[in-house]
Amino acid sequence: MSKTALITLAALLAIIGVIAVITSRAEPPRQVQAKPAYPAHIELAMYQRGDDWQKKYPTVVAAETQNFGLNFYKAMNFDPNALPSVTINAGETKTVIPKVLSISATEEKNRSPEIISIFITARVKNGGAMSHDEARLYILDLIEKFTALGWKTAFSFNKPRLSGIHALNYYGADDLDPNYKLSFAEWMQLDGSLNWELYLNHTYMRVTVDRDQDHLDPNKPGAYIMSFTIEPHEEVQRMYVDEKERDHWRQLWIPIARKLRSERNIKEATLKAQGIPIVSDYKDPELPPAPPGQQNPVIPKDLQ
Repeated sequence: MSKTALITLAALLAIIGVIAVITSRAEPPRQVQAKPAYPAHIELAMYQRGDDWQKKYPTVVAAETQNFGLNFYKAMNFDPNALPSVTINAGETKTVIPKVLSISATEEKNRSPEIISIFITARVKNGGAMSHDEARLYILDLIEKFTALGWKTAFSFNKPRLSGIHALNYYGADDLDPNYKLSFAEWMQLDGSLNWELYLNHTYMRVTVDRDQDHLDPNKPGAYIMSFTIEPHEEVQRMYVDEKERDHWRQLWIPIARKLRSERNIKEATLKAQGIPIVSDYKDPELPPAPPGQQNPVIPKDLQ
């Protein structure tokens, strides 16, 4: 190559270099946006402050605090291929819920700003279409894990105390016995949502199973989803009185409890006459500890 050609080539390379520098300065290199860092595990406790929970998981928890009377905290839109598990702290017991799709927590502004209600939705196994028996075994295994932790069936104060097949026959899907393993035939015969009412350490948990009502052929796949409603005993008790009286519900509890217990006694007497056994050793949960400045009423013998 001639000297002139070499000079020309060098000049072209220099020009190209200058253009590249100018272009790089004018348009900085595009950065690939990183995906949110979804936690593999989330913890949540009753009476925890919502803003503290949001600070602990800022990439997934969003707050709605402009509502009248209530603050809402929500976590959802997780990576569908890596759904987190959630641990709920109930007293000193930690209950793990796997494959969580969403979490909602509620605070009441007019009282202390603490979480008083938790609602969780979760996949059944890996989600999508699955055999009904596969879903049954997965759900009953999860219920069994809860009872192994100490969760027990919880009856409303006016409901008869029944277990096993007798609870199934009386309540249907509304109040299933967590210690009764439903057969496949029983599972498929139940209508609507399936529900278990559980109690542990002054905490109530309602486990609900919903399934696609258009796909209930036992020989074909179905679609399932689970939800969990967790509330402290204090909040459940307050709902028995009118809203304006809820801050001093303990003062009103004895006559309310007597009325509810009377309704239960009548129902149980009817069932006994039919030869249906009553779980007579079941005792209603003790009242939750009273806050400072209050005290629980003395429970009379007829309510013990």
